[in-house]
Amino acid sequence: MTQRRDFAPALLGAITASGLTLDRIVHRLAERGFALSTATLSYWSRGRSRPERPESLAALKALEEILCVPPGSLRELLGDRVRRGRNRQRMVPSGELWGHFGQAVDQLMSQVQRPAEHRRAISYHERYAMDQRGGENYCRVIAVLEAVTEKARHMIAVYRDDTRCARLPTVVPVAGVRLGRVGVDRESHLMAAELWFDQNLRKGERTVVEYGLEFVPGGNRAVMCERRFAAPIRQYVLEITFHPEAVPRHFRSSSEPTDGGRGVATELFIDDRRTVRAVWLDQPAGAYRIEWEWDR
Repeated sequence: MTQRRDFAPALLGAITASGLTLDRIVHRLAERGFALSTATLSYWSRGRSRPERPESLAALKALEEILCVPPGSLRELLGDRVRRGRNRQRMVPSGELWGHFGQAVDQLMSQVQRPAEHRRAISYHERYAMDQRGGENYCRVIAVLEAVTEKARHMIAVYRDDTRCARLPTVVPVAGVRLGRVGVDRESHLMAAELWFDQNLRKGERTVVEYGLEFVPGGNRAVMCERRFAAPIRQYVLEITFHPEAVPRHFRSSSEPTDGGRGVATELFIDDRRTVRAVWLDQPAGAYRIEWEWDR
């Protein structure tokens, strides 16, 4: 069976060979009745996500026609998704969770001390503040964790900068944790940081930790914020507040479960404080994000 990681470079190669811009491809898809954003198409071509929902697979068929590649040639590279049923609680391997970047994440984990399955995440609440150029300025993270073994000692925070900024953010412990080693892969724009609990947790004990990400001023304009969970999550809340000089449009939340289930995309609306929010409850492992578009 062709491995999943082959899909992204094959799609990127087909796009490059076609000579079409992403905007033009999206326009041609729209003419065929498929609403696909340039951000989503970009994610597919870089291994950031992949088509899994029925409507996405239907769009992929039309995309093959637009790119003048043999029918089914891109679809077959996705392989078959297997529903895992009783294995929903397992920790998802990095390659399955991060796609094209799975190997880089594993290499980063070798630079820090992987916490294995000593604790599980019950909830995450993230608040992003964006700057006047549309880049990330600061992110506050509050996590509720539960120890599943005795003496659970730490967690790992993994971040990838999809904007490909020259410098990755600084991890700032706020409450309940202290910073350990930080592994960086500048080519993939990935970072993994150890966050050690103030005290070891007993099995079944819960704790709340808080940390921040401080970004270098003047970063590149972002088109989404996301988090990837390697195990099921009870609650994930994502809030993004935009600077008054840089407010995008067409917001939506989306999810991509790794268990073969159908992802969900929902239109979102920004409030009078320029904040957009999404809440996910009792979700399987996978990617969860808010994405948006900028006026040209």
